[in-house]
Amino acid sequence: MKFLKKMMQVGLTVFFFGLLATSTVFADDADSEGWQFVQENGRTYYKKGELKETYWRVIDGKYYYFDPLSGEMVVGWQYIPAPHEGVTIGSSIRQDVAFRPDWFYFGQDGVLQEFVGKQVLEAKTATNINKHHGEQYDSPAEKRVYYFEDQRSYHTLKTGWVHDKGHWYYLQEDGGFDSRINRLTVGELARGWINDDSTWYYLDPTTATMQTGWQYLGNKWYYLRSSGAMATGWYQEGSTWYYLDAQNGDMKTGWIYVDNTWYYLRSSGAMVTGWFQVNGKWYYAYNSGALAVNTTVGGYYLNYNGEWVQ
Repeated sequence: MKFLKKMMQVGLTVFFFGLLATSTVFADDADSEGWQFVQENGRTYYKKGELKETYWRVIDGKYYYFDPLSGEMVVGWQYIPAPHEGVTIGSSIRQDVAFRPDWFYFGQDGVLQEFVGKQVLEAKTATNINKHHGEQYDSPAEKRVYYFEDQRSYHTLKTGWVHDKGHWYYLQEDGGFDSRINRLTVGELARGWINDDSTWYYLDPTTATMQTGWQYLGNKWYYLRSSGAMATGWYQEGSTWYYLDAQNGDMKTGWIYVDNTWYYLRSSGAMVTGWFQVNGKWYYAYNSGALAVNTTVGGYYLNYNGEWVQ
């Protein structure tokens, strides 16, 4: 399902941006005569006379981006949407870069940082994104880990699962065309509970590493398989059976009614078999854990509630 959703999003993206490409005017970067960097009021522009460059531009083999409205050169974290119909983009810009909305990181000199893999950078926060060269702002002291795609993806932030030094991490995804997704979270390390393709996982709140095994969270026990997936329903560990809520995954104790059958789980969550006593009354559970009712076991009669009738 998730794969199909991704493919639909990719298909729509290709179709949409394909339409844009048919009406986009391209300016060759070789036509650089007369173009130069200009400082005006503390801001940096790339100009030819009074003409200001906007959007993407390759200059001396390096990638720059200029604000579509003001023409100011950008720095730091930038979320760059797809260009609108009719914009001018240097022809040496790879079209899948120019047309792909995504997060990019530019140095203080305006050059696109072509990162690959793991990087420790200033935190991507609401106060330090979409800045222009010369704009004063306090660079956040907080540093965060980010992962960038390989060269085939042109140095944009990686999302989804990533394996690093023996641990699994989850990087927040962009939500495709879902405008409700906060773009700031894209590429950030997820923590706590996440749902990926209808499966729940838990990532340590401090280290962001994917957890496995028994976890005590919010005063409830959960079991996370070796894949990290939260277990639901019956779960066997050694010779002991446990029952984890079919929806929430929390371990159940006491009486439970599953598939028209009663079972009893100790305070440890372990399913009971054989004779057992609850609130002064005796019951019997078969090897399957199912409660014996309306029957005789070893000469003892058990009523419709499963209680031994003396």
